[in-house]
Amino acid sequence: MLIVYDKTTGEIIGHASRLFDNGKWREATIEEIFPQRDHSKLEALYLKDDPRYFHQGPEHWRIRHDESGVVVGLERLPAITLSCDASDHDNDGIPDLPADGTSTTKITAKLDGDAKVDVTFRTTRGSLSKRTVTTAKGQATVELRAATETVAVIVTATAPGYRPATLQMEFIPVAGHSVVF
Repeated sequence: MLIVYDKTTGEIIGHASRLFDNGKWREATIEEIFPQRDHSKLEALYLKDDPRYFHQGPEHWRIRHDESGVVVGLERLPAITLSCDASDHDNDGIPDLPADGTSTTKITAKLDGDAKVDVTFRTTRGSLSKRTVTTAKGQATVELRAATETVAVIVTATAPGYRPATLQMEFIPVAGHSVVF
């Protein structure tokens, strides 16, 4: 497997598995994969094919260096862990909020270490108190306010140098309210 990365930033640009060419297996080259790129800024790392890399995608990996800065392989990015303080009122294993437009829950992103990192939050429904929060002691917290529709919700957190995280939630019918058609 060929991993192509930017020499100055370490960003993974792309990858290719071995090629079957004229009846023989061979490794691809940077020139074949990226003919229009400035090759002086690119470097290649050759590794054994790993299905985890292809399944998870390059955004979950980074170039690994030894203590002297020499490239020695790939490593998975550290993960963000998302949690909330909402309960699971309907006992389906997914935290929920009443779909009343006023209920809120705290969403917390936990990262390894104490570095100050900007965490960006997104939601498919409802509204967030902030879009981007800088970590303090490895954590960033926002508040999610429920919408008035009963829907499934996905909250996502991203940060540079970390694998993104998602949290599934639900906005459920408000107790005591009925729908009239």
